[in-house]
Amino acid sequence: MTALAAAQDLRSFLRRNGSRTVGSALAVAEGLREIVPSDCLALSVWDPALGRHRALASSYPSVLTGFLDEDMHSDPLFGLVRRTGTPTRVRDLPVQRRRGDIFELVILPNGFRDGVTQCLFAADGRYVGMLNASTLDARHPDDDTVALLALLGPELGAALDPVPLPEPLTARLGDGLTEGMIVGPGRRVMPLSARPRPELLAPPSALLAELGRLRGPVRRLLAHSGTVHAIDAYPTREGVVVLHREVPPPAGLTMRELQVLSAMAGGGSNAEIAAALGVGVRTVGTHVEHVLAKTGCRTRAEAAARAATWGLRWGPGPS
Repeated sequence: MTALAAAQDLRSFLRRNGSRTVGSALAVAEGLREIVPSDCLALSVWDPALGRHRALASSYPSVLTGFLDEDMHSDPLFGLVRRTGTPTRVRDLPVQRRRGDIFELVILPNGFRDGVTQCLFAADGRYVGMLNASTLDARHPDDDTVALLALLGPELGAALDPVPLPEPLTARLGDGLTEGMIVGPGRRVMPLSARPRPELLAPPSALLAELGRLRGPVRRLLAHSGTVHAIDAYPTREGVVVLHREVPPPAGLTMRELQVLSAMAGGGSNAEIAAALGVGVRTVGTHVEHVLAKTGCRTRAEAAARAATWGLRWGPGPS
């Protein structure tokens, strides 16, 4: 399994199960090891009442897990990482900042050559925990790993957050831009506004199959017949509420470039994408170059992670 596929599987797991129980946390830690090459890894939740972390799962020696739980948050270096809000590797730190307890008690005595710390936040910005991984191999974690961790950050934060997410508000149906419908058993559609578009869910839409197994709210970007739609969906007793509104293509991408990016996110090679679209491999290569340039991504994996962050799906209709 590729790291990208493992990250997508872990996102699905987190949305179904969270990670606060011991069993779930262990499963998440195992999933993270498929994504983050490391010798030691820990997932920890923040206890605001005690003012310390608590490891939900850790493969660090117990003395180092104790440091992560009880002392790491007081190191100025941790404060720096928390303020950045992004996964931070040892190699990303200025040389003059590579000192303090984290280096002197964890990194240097244990021969770790690199590693990453990611602070995790709830949807409203509250700090809820952290991920730490350390490696003896200076080649890891690479840029693709950092991109995948950034992708997983919101899901990991939501899984650690004790506050449940509110359901999307159907009040937005009155904004003049958003349309909605309920998709019930047998794909029966009940309109919630004057101009819902059930054709957005017509086969072979990738979104339709996803709605059938929905367990919580999702946000997706759906490209369909020359237009792009922001989709919010969540399950209710009557069926799945689907809210949609037309939006500009992200990052200035053309519809063909969005189609290529969607195929890249699915793991397709240039040759496979060319065969599916009925164009030449060199044409696909040009589209890939344009996608990377417009999104500011350096690699295919980073672009695929960006597409996953958007929840990009390709709908039915002519390309």
